[in-house]
Amino acid sequence: MENKPIFMVEERKELLLSPNRDAHPALRTGHFLKPSATEPDPPPPPLFSTISPPENLPINIKFNSWRRPTKRWTTWVDRMESLHELTWKKAGIYDAIKCSTLLVRRHNCLVLGLAQNWRPDTNTFVFPWGEATITLEDVMVLGGYSVWGSSPVLSHLRNQPLKVEMKLKRAMSEISKTTAKNADSSKWMEKFRDSESDIEHEAFLAYWLSRFVFPRSGNVINKRVLPTAIGLARGVRIALAPAVLARIYRELSRLKNFSDALVSRLNDGNESDAIDLKLSGQFALVQVWAWERFGTTIRPNPRAVHPGKPRLGRWHKLTNLDLENVHSLMGEAGVQFKWRPYSLAVNNLVSYAFYGENENWLSLEEDGDGELRSFAHCLMARELPGLNFVQKYSPHRVAMQFGMDQDMPGRVAPCNQDPEIAWDNYNKSLQDVQLYIPARLYEPCVTARYAEWWASRSSNGSMEGLKGRSGVIDDLVPPGFQPKRISVDMGDSSENDDRLTLGELLRSQRRRSAAKNCSVGDCNNCSGIDRTQSSSIQNAENTDIEMRGSPMKPVETNRPHDAVAGGAQRDNEEGTSGLDQRFTEGGLADETAGESSERLMIATLALELEARLSKLERAVAERKAQITK
Repeated sequence: MENKPIFMVEERKELLLSPNRDAHPALRTGHFLKPSATEPDPPPPPLFSTISPPENLPINIKFNSWRRPTKRWTTWVDRMESLHELTWKKAGIYDAIKCSTLLVRRHNCLVLGLAQNWRPDTNTFVFPWGEATITLEDVMVLGGYSVWGSSPVLSHLRNQPLKVEMKLKRAMSEISKTTAKNADSSKWMEKFRDSESDIEHEAFLAYWLSRFVFPRSGNVINKRVLPTAIGLARGVRIALAPAVLARIYRELSRLKNFSDALVSRLNDGNESDAIDLKLSGQFALVQVWAWERFGTTIRPNPRAVHPGKPRLGRWHKLTNLDLENVHSLMGEAGVQFKWRPYSLAVNNLVSYAFYGENENWLSLEEDGDGELRSFAHCLMARELPGLNFVQKYSPHRVAMQFGMDQDMPGRVAPCNQDPEIAWDNYNKSLQDVQLYIPARLYEPCVTARYAEWWASRSSNGSMEGLKGRSGVIDDLVPPGFQPKRISVDMGDSSENDDRLTLGELLRSQRRRSAAKNCSVGDCNNCSGIDRTQSSSIQNAENTDIEMRGSPMKPVETNRPHDAVAGGAQRDNEEGTSGLDQRFTEGGLADETAGESSERLMIATLALELEARLSKLERAVAERKAQITK
């Protein structure tokens, strides 16, 4: 018996806000990451902090993982690459090792500015214009780490060649002079570099893992990585990306909590001596994440890279910009933020299979090289297993980073703190999974309820990132959109609403609106979810929230807005900013004011009633068909 397909992405009809200038909120087919909110009013993110930290906090941060590659290291990499390149590619670490030879110059102000926007309970950056975060996709594309494979968490439990492990431990003991201590990394390199030892490759990988992937203070070789090094040396693919990202999340939360406490202390008038803070997460990836997405306001111009070289090479040895008040710059960068920088064409960079020209539904059984499997792991909200801890992963909160439409994010169960259980959940079988691949130039939309949800957590002045410097106040701006948009409240219709008359339903809707205390922006002809659209709603197969039932290719006319004709012919080079040319002033509403919010409410109710009538007609038709049989 053939198994029922599993759809990782929900395809359903929702009232979507289109970025086209002449478009109204429209009931269209969207694609959403799970889980969407099942409760009417999930708590929105906290209000964006308007308190910027002092320019020079009395804090000395030591980034243990921000290594400056030495000449000795790069020559060792070159020599080992000539011997083991195929093994590294099989194990999924080739690009990651090559990235360790690159230098990204640290920009402390930028890292601290990002940390001020970090929200530890969701592991996302919360800006005035929306949520964003560093994801498994970023760690894979920028860092070169694999998101699937065997577990680094359980590597010490696997059957590894004991003879090799004993040799490595013996070498550690000889260097440290005692079995209780870890070996100094510089002495480790002296012992094994160019030694042509039968365990030189394993020793090389142990050095790389200890210095660049999972560093510890003290510049030592970590005993715990030895089984992982042995497995990688034999071409075993190990999922390093979730452990790397989990550590980044944990250290960002440490930095956020630490700096908040320090700022609070200073604001209370208490002086503080300089405090040391040691961080072990790969903050170079965090900085490059910001450079890739925020554009030229905070970054140097990237360099060209040679074919086949890692994307991180675009930022090798570049001089940082002299920035002031990075915190505010990022808060004002909404329309310039690039949701999908890796899908844009950049010369000489290898593209992935999930950055296709056209949207498609694909089975993971068609995945020959594991790229679709990698993308699937990036999309699933779950726990990230660290080496000895667990972190929450919430891609559904930042769906537009994957080319999906954004709905109100649903709640995820609290983290299970057992890394082994977290790994079992992370590594669940993807058999029978059908994966939706958006067109690489698709411009995602947000649902009307998401726009209102986000507006409900905004206060005057908190949406400045979308208004530029014009000073126009508009609290109903969804993330990534310019002001003067219209946010339509579809309401949270319960089953009881189906029994109400039009008058009762209108009064019920008024009470809901008053309870929510939401003001809806004026617009002219807000009922302009026009008759042609109402007709299309009546003729739709299902106007309720509908899960995709078969892996059919979506009908082009159901798209919220079409991808630009010509696909790759479109000007989408690095110089084109992500969203700034796609949203124009007044793009989601007519500019003539004067219609009241009640007119908008009536139009919304009419839309709801149209949908219910259509649903009732289908039910009657199905019942008649059953009777005639």
